[in-house]
Amino acid sequence: MITWLPSMVSVEGTWFEMVSRLYGVFVSDIKEGRPCFETREVWWDRRILPGENYEEGFWHLITRTEHDSAERLLDNRRAERLPWCGPTIDNSDDVALRVWDYEEGTRKVRTYLWLEEFDYVIILEKQTKGFRSVAFLVTAFHVDGESRRQALRRKYNARRQ
Repeated sequence: MITWLPSMVSVEGTWFEMVSRLYGVFVSDIKEGRPCFETREVWWDRRILPGENYEEGFWHLITRTEHDSAERLLDNRRAERLPWCGPTIDNSDDVALRVWDYEEGTRKVRTYLWLEEFDYVIILEKQTKGFRSVAFLVTAFHVDGESRRQALRRKYNARRQ
């Protein structure tokens, strides 16, 4: 039993209500909560693109790229699990998580935090910013389907030792 995993958040209501609610979670858990992975402060993409009101790092936690249009669209299953992101990072040493480094095809090494029992994964990238070692929050999402689980298992089996 995982005592530190909070409840999911509702994605009901108008677009404005829902995004405001989700952004409130993002602010309290990520911006103000300042999660740490190992000894690294977690950073996120702070860019706000033209016509947007929120950081790219926030959008990557609640939306996914639509394959046909290449547009980012709300992913309810991802969005409702947003409250899991900060606590999962903070509890990355819990045995309920599979944590590993994997070298992507781009040669970037990314760290996966997979809460396998709950089909939730967070992807971080260890970076150096000046004299600081940080964990950059790439994304987090609900693992939707067996093919995605198998892909994560392949990455786990091919992890960097």
